[in-house]
Amino acid sequence: MVEEYVEDGPLDVFLRKERTFINAQWKFVVAIQLASALSYLEAKRLVHGNVCAKNILVARSGLKPNTSPFVKLSDPGIALNVLSREERLDRIPWIAPECVDSDAPIGNAADQWSFGVTLLEICNNGDLPMSSCTLSEKECFYQQKGRLAEPSSQELAKFISMCLTYEPDARPSFRTILRDLTEIMMKNPDISPSGTLAPADPTMFQKRYLKKMRDLGEGHFGKVTLYMYDPSNDGTGELVAVKALKQENSDVPDVWKKEIEILKSLYHSNIVRYKGCCTEPGRLEVQLIMEYLPLGSLREFLPKNKIGVPQCLMFAQQICQGMDYLHSQRYVHRDLAARNVLVENKGLVKIGDFGLTKYIPEGEIYYRVRETGDSPVYWYAIECLKEMKFSFASDVWSFGVTLYEIFTHCDSRQSPPTKFFEMMGLTEGSMTLVKIIELLERNRRLPCPRDCPHEARLLMEQCWNKNAENRPSFRTLVDKFDTLRRMYDWQFNPNFPMSQIC
Repeated sequence: MVEEYVEDGPLDVFLRKERTFINAQWKFVVAIQLASALSYLEAKRLVHGNVCAKNILVARSGLKPNTSPFVKLSDPGIALNVLSREERLDRIPWIAPECVDSDAPIGNAADQWSFGVTLLEICNNGDLPMSSCTLSEKECFYQQKGRLAEPSSQELAKFISMCLTYEPDARPSFRTILRDLTEIMMKNPDISPSGTLAPADPTMFQKRYLKKMRDLGEGHFGKVTLYMYDPSNDGTGELVAVKALKQENSDVPDVWKKEIEILKSLYHSNIVRYKGCCTEPGRLEVQLIMEYLPLGSLREFLPKNKIGVPQCLMFAQQICQGMDYLHSQRYVHRDLAARNVLVENKGLVKIGDFGLTKYIPEGEIYYRVRETGDSPVYWYAIECLKEMKFSFASDVWSFGVTLYEIFTHCDSRQSPPTKFFEMMGLTEGSMTLVKIIELLERNRRLPCPRDCPHEARLLMEQCWNKNAENRPSFRTLVDKFDTLRRMYDWQFNPNFPMSQIC
């Protein structure tokens, strides 16, 4: 569908952006224009069905001298009678109460209710009534015949309450609304809200403000895309990474929700920061909003950037710091690899992708996985492959493989899968797993990368100890890398005074 382009965009966005320049007279002019458009539809026996500030377009701002605003009512979108009940609940408080559970054709009374709510939006400078409420809270609000916060003007408050009566037949016609609204405007009342709205939940993102930039990659369950979140609609928004379920994994919402809950609970400088969620009204689909790290994963960064031993050791230590924190919260990552470590800048990396993460209850030492699916077997500890047992120690094994990747600079010719295939020869299907287990049982391990310090290689081998209890903890590894970094920093620093060596 092709529509007219309106430069100043939706009314709610415009109100929030220009709130300091908009006065009561401006708001009344816009409200009267909206009432006039709806009166025209009413006279034609037509119903809009989705009146709200985001569906009103500002064709002329009216902020320049000797000009007035001009707005247009836009397309309502999907018809109300084809929406699911959840989608209707999501439209509360704009949807009239009688329309939530009824499939009967809607009348102009529904638009009259929506107009009252939209007028409140205009009074509140585009802030959304009940924006932070859950569907159940919204439903309860209607069941209890709740009232929205009214403006300070008694005349306007009384007028809005007439539109927002729970008795459809008692609502005024738009012809009456036009007359009464014009009379109120002549008195020039203060139409600021009598109280402040509940602050919007900063972790809830609206899909309409997400502007796609490009695809970033794929995780275990989800596809990651770069978006700009731009509520002001002026190109000054924030870049965010948005992870959504792959289509073929749309039947695992519980696993997806678990990843979101895990990320919400984590806060560490070496773990990707959770920013919030974006939901589609009435749908199970939930998009995860995370901070965007422009340099990509280590797998993308290392082949393109020449980094020396000190920086490799720094990245390794930071990964250990993030994993030590994760384990302190009793989570096992289960997918630690260079592809899941993101680079913020040349001095900071962060662990991401918690799609496989599991919680180990207090007093227990491992988690036995039962679900099927693709697994990163070349990064897995021997007990994971044989018994599907995952523990803090199995993450340490995976870190050893990640450390190997770092010192090979993620060269695809030396990747863990490539090297294991070289060791076991050509094999297919389930035989791959059997062959890997046989190799590990015979103490065959990934080779020592070129230019890898001897001390780092020894740490890899400790991480790959067949006995899980003999592997170092991440706390121990943090300390070991701290010592290694101090040792190698001076060796690679051309300005280091040799007189300090003793």
